[in-house]
Amino acid sequence: MNFDFYLLGTPDGYDQYPLDNTADIFRSFHNEVKSDTQMTIWRNAELVYYIYIRNLRTAGKNQYFGMAIAINGMYLSHLGNVFSVFEQLCSNIALRGRILKIDKTGKIQFVHSRFVDTLDEIETTVRECRELAENNLHNDLKHLPEEYAVQRKPTTITYDDNFSDSKLHGLLKEYNCIHFTKSEKEGTGYVDMVVTRLYEENRNLKEQYRILNGQKKQYKIVILLLILLLIVGGGLFSLNHYVHLQHAEIRQKNDTISTQSVRIQSQSDTITRQKDENDQLSHENLLLNDTVTLYEDSVGLLKRQLQQRKNEIKDLNDELSLLQLNIDGIYRTIGNTYPILISSVKMGNFNSDGTKETDYGGHIYSIYSSHLESLISFQCFTSGTVFLKMKLYKDNGIMWQDNGSPHDCTRTIRLTSYRGAQRTSESDFIMGGPKGFWPRGTYRIEFWYNDRACLYSGTFNIE
Repeated sequence: MNFDFYLLGTPDGYDQYPLDNTADIFRSFHNEVKSDTQMTIWRNAELVYYIYIRNLRTAGKNQYFGMAIAINGMYLSHLGNVFSVFEQLCSNIALRGRILKIDKTGKIQFVHSRFVDTLDEIETTVRECRELAENNLHNDLKHLPEEYAVQRKPTTITYDDNFSDSKLHGLLKEYNCIHFTKSEKEGTGYVDMVVTRLYEENRNLKEQYRILNGQKKQYKIVILLLILLLIVGGGLFSLNHYVHLQHAEIRQKNDTISTQSVRIQSQSDTITRQKDENDQLSHENLLLNDTVTLYEDSVGLLKRQLQQRKNEIKDLNDELSLLQLNIDGIYRTIGNTYPILISSVKMGNFNSDGTKETDYGGHIYSIYSSHLESLISFQCFTSGTVFLKMKLYKDNGIMWQDNGSPHDCTRTIRLTSYRGAQRTSESDFIMGGPKGFWPRGTYRIEFWYNDRACLYSGTFNIE
């Protein structure tokens, strides 16, 4: 399951990457923020968006930074994990210091006034964030409930650790827009206040340390004088006591000399014995040196083998880089003519109010037919927005057109492409009317790019 990932915020007015048709709805969620940390779940048919917004508490400005994940046909059931991943990503971006930065007061603020000013970093960050989110959240994916609210019906819920996954499943049936807020101590706003307070306390402690350090120098002079006085007094007392001790020690030394003469002879015998032992140790030391030399040769061999393995790894890395360059070249070559390749197109039948009558790929019956919509699966060779011309032919070869059709096709559609990704996207309604609008028959549908490349041609039946 692939996630679509967005960065959004208000560095100098609202900004978003990538900028597509979600911008207006994301901007409206930003305007509805009710706490320092808020996450909104918005369901649009089979698409589910998780939008995380954080108040940066920038002095003199009302700035927000946020991220969003888009998932098709599934939802993330564990909100605690989703909050944790979003907050980890926000911290990583701030510590990296290229899109967000932490100032000297501990506040988080934007580095540039527009995302486009650092586009390479934005693209790299979006890719890395998408990969981290997929790795950490894929175990929380569950199928969407079939029942859901079609019209936008928002609700706001305060999230805490007691919130259950089963409760979220029920909310997704009743609401298509759910705002989850955190209390100040649960959200990051409490962390910002703690960082600011610690910064102020640290500055006060530095000032107190400077004052105490000056007082400490004066105390040192007084203490040194007292120590000097004690040393002089103690020295005079010790000198008198030392003289008396020296007299007694001289007498003791005379007695010791006689005893030491006997010990010297004993030590001489011990020295001779030690010499013999030293000769034995010298022989053993020679053997040990030979062993050490052998080990050193073995270590040298292992080092040479290790260097050989490093060289082999480097060669493999070089080959991998060359292979990646070749793959990029293939993508560019194909992308010059075919920005995408469509692998399949499935048709679905919807009522006028947007409810699904027949799922994509199912049997469509003429008596129930109303508005046709296509589900397109495609491989991306470029990144950006791709405009295609859709042509729908009746079984007599005449192209379907109505008042809303361009002169040379049935409809024009727009797809968002990410190079190297495999995507599935819904098109807008092709055309239709009340139930029973489409007659029975075999229809052919084609998708053209630049009037010179037919990316798909296939048929479907209305029974």
